[in-house]
Amino acid sequence: ALNTQPEVGLARLLGAVVRETLMQGGAACLPRFPHAGLSAAFVDPALARLRALGAELRTGCRVAGLAIEDGRVVSLRLPDAPLRLGPGESVVLAVPPWVAGDMLPGLSVPDAFEAIVNIHFRLAAPPGPAGFVGLIGGTVEWVFVKEGHVSVTISAANRLADRPADVLAATAWPEVRAALDLPADLAEMPPWRVVREKRATFAATAEQERRRPGPRVGLANLALAGDWTATGLPATIEGAIRSGRRAAQTILSS
Repeated sequence: ALNTQPEVGLARLLGAVVRETLMQGGAACLPRFPHAGLSAAFVDPALARLRALGAELRTGCRVAGLAIEDGRVVSLRLPDAPLRLGPGESVVLAVPPWVAGDMLPGLSVPDAFEAIVNIHFRLAAPPGPAGFVGLIGGTVEWVFVKEGHVSVTISAANRLADRPADVLAATAWPEVRAALDLPADLAEMPPWRVVREKRATFAATAEQERRRPGPRVGLANLALAGDWTATGLPATIEGAIRSGRRAAQTILSS
């Protein structure tokens, strides 16, 4: 849950996860996983909902900065021309912490991060029904079975920063075979791809926790959102959703 080595991870954040799952009973501990990826599970439905509500969506359009006057955001700096805000319009700034720090000088944001490594193995046939399994005692921590491929996740992966991709794949595949009890004809490693997210989450330490801001940043029409803000949870999808709700409440109550 913390994506941080246990020796330095903040117990309070782990405790929040335990209180909201294990201590709530079985109904709160049902694992959920996407069959076809996170985009199909979260992004596509969200975009469809926004379009249905009449929202204008601009992709590939980086916001380079904010223009601020009299304690309010008055425009967004876009590549082609500034986008001016009307008197009743507000901004939910949902960007990575290092981007938020550049846009809002003086804002305290997490500045230490942990990586996540994902390795995808392509298979000619599914090795079994869709699902996932957790592993201990090896390099791989989670194995996800999907249609046509198997994916593995390795958390707190800064320690593997210098490990070559082919070495990572060769290390993971025997663990995958053992975990899924794959037949002998799959002894040879199938086609693979290693994806490293170098700044996947903030490091869930006491020092970084103190750097997490709340949704309010002293601007009347702006609220922060992101799993790195002060949600009471580590950097998780649940924390991101909570931050979005708090940002919306902040805007609506201002």
